[in-house]
Amino acid sequence: MVASTFDKRSGSNGAEIAIRNLRKAFGAAVAVDDVSLTVRPGEFLALLGPSGSGKSTILMSIAGFERPSGGQILIDGTDCLSIPPYRRNIGMVFQNYTLFPHMTVLDNVAFPLKMRGEDRAARRAKASEALKRVRLEGYGTRMPNQLSGGQQQRVALARAIVYQPRLLLMDEPFSALDKKLREEMRLETKRLHADLGVTVVFVTHDQEEALTMADRVAVLKDGHVQQIGPARKLYEHPENLFVAGFIGSMNFIPVSVDGEAVTLPGGAVWRLPKGSFVGTAAGGPATVAIRPERISLASRAGDLSIACRVHDLVYSGADTIVIASLADGTELQVRTNSSDPGAQGLAPGEAVQLHCGPDSVLVYQGRPS
Repeated sequence: MVASTFDKRSGSNGAEIAIRNLRKAFGAAVAVDDVSLTVRPGEFLALLGPSGSGKSTILMSIAGFERPSGGQILIDGTDCLSIPPYRRNIGMVFQNYTLFPHMTVLDNVAFPLKMRGEDRAARRAKASEALKRVRLEGYGTRMPNQLSGGQQQRVALARAIVYQPRLLLMDEPFSALDKKLREEMRLETKRLHADLGVTVVFVTHDQEEALTMADRVAVLKDGHVQQIGPARKLYEHPENLFVAGFIGSMNFIPVSVDGEAVTLPGGAVWRLPKGSFVGTAAGGPATVAIRPERISLASRAGDLSIACRVHDLVYSGADTIVIASLADGTELQVRTNSSDPGAQGLAPGEAVQLHCGPDSVLVYQGRPS
C-alpha cells in the first residue's frame, strides 16, 4: 500500500508572494503600472478586473512567462525574476486545459513528475492520489476526449498539484465551462485549497467567482490596483466609483453637495451622516451610490425618499427587479422579494416613492466614467 503523498497542511505552509512596484510595458502600452501587493502564505487571492486591466500580466509575471519592465517579485523572500519558470515550483491551471490528447488521464497528471525524473511507480502512485483529490478516482485509463469539460479541468487541476507546489496560479480556469460546471468547480477548488493549504492567485473577470472563492480580492483597472480587501469590504465599502460600479449591481445618482446635504434630480434634499461621504468636496459634482437591495418600496422611520416613475418590472423567480426613472431620466433598480405586495401591485408608468436608510448611501466625488 502506498502512503498518501498529500498531507493536510496549515495555511502557513503556502508560499508568500511580495510584489513591489511591478511594471510591465508592451512598447508604448503600459499593462501594469507600479503595482505593489503581498499574498500571505496559504491565502487565496483573486485578481479581478475587466479585460486589459493587467491581471493576467501580473499572473504571468509571477509564473515567469512575462519579463517585467521593472519592480520585483519575491516568492518566500527570494527575488524570482532571474529564475526560469520551470524552476519556480509553481502549479498552473489555464482556461484551456492543455492536456495531451494522446496520453491517458493518469499519464497527463504524471507528466510533470516524469519531467522531474521520478520513477514510474512513484509518479503513478502520486498521480493516482492527485486524481483522488479532485474526485476522479478510477478515471486514470481514460483519454481526455472521453471526459466532459469539467472533468478535463479537474485533470488539469490534478496535474498542477501532483508535485505539491506551495503556490498555485489559476488564469480564468472556469470561463469555458457552463454555469453549473463553473459553480461545481468553484466549490471543488475551495475545498482543495482548504485541504492542501497552498497559496492561490486566481485571475478572473467574474465578480461572483472572485467574491465567493477568495480570502481577499484585488480589483484592477488600467494596470493599477483600485482596492484590495475581503469581499464584504469591497461590496459594502468600495473606495472609489470604479469599484462601486464593478463589484455587484449599483445605482448611481448625480447630485450636488452642500456640506452634509446632497440635492438629487427633482430637488429632493438628503441630509447624510459624515460616514456616507467618500472623498467628496463640498460644492463639487458628486454621485450617490446605493445598492438595489438597499432600496425599498415601503418606508420606515428615518428613511430617505425620492419620487420616481416605474419603467419596467423584471421577474427573476425569488426576486423582482423594479426599474424606475428619476425626474432627469436617471434609471434606478430596486431588488425586492417577488412576494412583496408592493411589487406585485406596480405597473409601468406608475408614480412611486422609493425609500432607503441613510446608512445605505455612499457619496463619491465626481461622476462614473
